[in-house]
Amino acid sequence: MAGKKIFTLKSIFYTIISLVWIFGLSAIGHIAMVLIEKYNPAYKFTFAWQMAIAGFVIIYLTRWMKTDGWQSFWGTLGGLGLWFSFEYSLMYGGERMGVCYTWNGSYPEYRIMKWTFMMLLMVFTYLLYQESVRCNFIFFLRRTLKLMRTKAIATGKIGNYGPRTAFEYIMVTWTFYVLLMIAYDPELFGPYSWFTYMLFLASFSVFFYLCYKLLGYGRFGANLRYAIPTVTILWNDVEILAKWGMLKEPWVHINWPIMSVIIAGFVVSTWLIVRDLRGKKQGMIESSDVV
Repeated sequence: MAGKKIFTLKSIFYTIISLVWIFGLSAIGHIAMVLIEKYNPAYKFTFAWQMAIAGFVIIYLTRWMKTDGWQSFWGTLGGLGLWFSFEYSLMYGGERMGVCYTWNGSYPEYRIMKWTFMMLLMVFTYLLYQESVRCNFIFFLRRTLKLMRTKAIATGKIGNYGPRTAFEYIMVTWTFYVLLMIAYDPELFGPYSWFTYMLFLASFSVFFYLCYKLLGYGRFGANLRYAIPTVTILWNDVEILAKWGMLKEPWVHINWPIMSVIIAGFVVSTWLIVRDLRGKKQGMIESSDVV
């Protein structure tokens, strides 16, 4: 029960390292895209294919990983690879169709991504009615909207956290990019509209609540999966502050001192996660877990 939640140094350690790793992964993804665009733009579409292949191969290989920790770790990387290929496919489409960079700072690929909102909604609708999906937010919507015909929910052990984690990474990233693009659209709301300010406030507030929830998990498998939406929600504020001109993103302006700190944090957190996962054998997590 929430009132009996016990935080330990171990759970705090897992939470901090998971947040640093997911944040570093997202930042390094941005760094890689900017550096390729700046120094070797001809390579970007080859890179997209390489990331797509790597993503599919990594997810496939999680089939033989026996612990949820390793599956979640590699599943996140597989999801990032597929997300790279998705963004670059939109970038390629934008170039082919002559979509331009807008005055308010929206790149062509993100302008196209905004119009995938109905596709996103269709996928999300399926997830709402899929009994095997164990996302806490979807649980909340099922209960509140009384979506299920019965109270039966798929239970039992999950043995395929790799593809589930990859799909979670893609869906969460996709959802919030579309939400930001809708907020920035001057014909709908605009960067300085009440909607964007409310999105900033909600993201900032919910981040701390999710951190509190994250502290309840004492192993890297669950922590990594729950850190994905936690960090992505905070990333909304990073993007909005940059849109308002109050924050200079170091990967956009090629600020190597800051980028070096981010990369170092990612490397250290990766080493700690790998050391922990190699140091013990974990069992699979039951249905009370997220995603």
